[in-house]
Amino acid sequence: MNKIRLLTAASILALPFAAQVQATEINLAGGDEHSCNVDIHQQITVGRDFMETRDEDDNQPLFAYHAPDQLAVGDTGLILDRRQQELMQSYQQGLHTAGRQVSEIAVEAMDIAMNGVGIALAVLAGPDSADTQEFLQSSEALREKLLAQTKKQGDVYTFGSPWVDDVFGETFERELEPQIEKLAAKSAGNIAWHAMKAVFTGGASIERDAEAAAEAAEAEVEKKAERLEARADALCLQLQALDELEVKLHQAIPALQGMELITMK
Repeated sequence: MNKIRLLTAASILALPFAAQVQATEINLAGGDEHSCNVDIHQQITVGRDFMETRDEDDNQPLFAYHAPDQLAVGDTGLILDRRQQELMQSYQQGLHTAGRQVSEIAVEAMDIAMNGVGIALAVLAGPDSADTQEFLQSSEALREKLLAQTKKQGDVYTFGSPWVDDVFGETFERELEPQIEKLAAKSAGNIAWHAMKAVFTGGASIERDAEAAAEAAEAEVEKKAERLEARADALCLQLQALDELEVKLHQAIPALQGMELITMK
């Protein structure tokens, strides 16, 4: 089973985390060791005013909804009454918001990791170093690219397929990893020069720089990680509400009974 792993705090600095992000099981780690796990049972495509579901095994259509009142279950078309519309729209909008938030949280997690690398590079190689400036500029461009790629045209998201994993895993292997290796190699001369200067100061300057790098990175990353944990906690609550709403939806629309899409664990 595929997984979304949105890890925060110390583990956020593990850049390969992005290659683990997928979308048929959502695992969220928030603050105070709070976490939630949600199974996605079918393939769900959701946009601003519609959602479609397909069987996760044979890809056959299960049901499709178009706001505000059109529902097709298999080959049967239904017109929803007011109560059914309210429930269905709340469910569809909730899934759409969750899809957007999963993308944004994943991008923010990557951004935090990149920020930590940038801070360390700035202290060790120098804030005005061409390598540092190149890395910071490339990081921002990559962040915007990742955010754009996690969305399809029209702000559409698909649960039950590795849409986030495809973007983050491929981008990490193709762009991020080689870039960090390149910058590390290019910066080696500058860092070696700082180290050589430290010899003439008894090693004090390089030690101070290392301590400053660690303290600055830790403070900045922890501050951002706390905000990320709060977002993860909020998303957990939203997913729990959707799980409960799904029960009411099945009660109100008998044709959907047995088509469980999400389950809190």
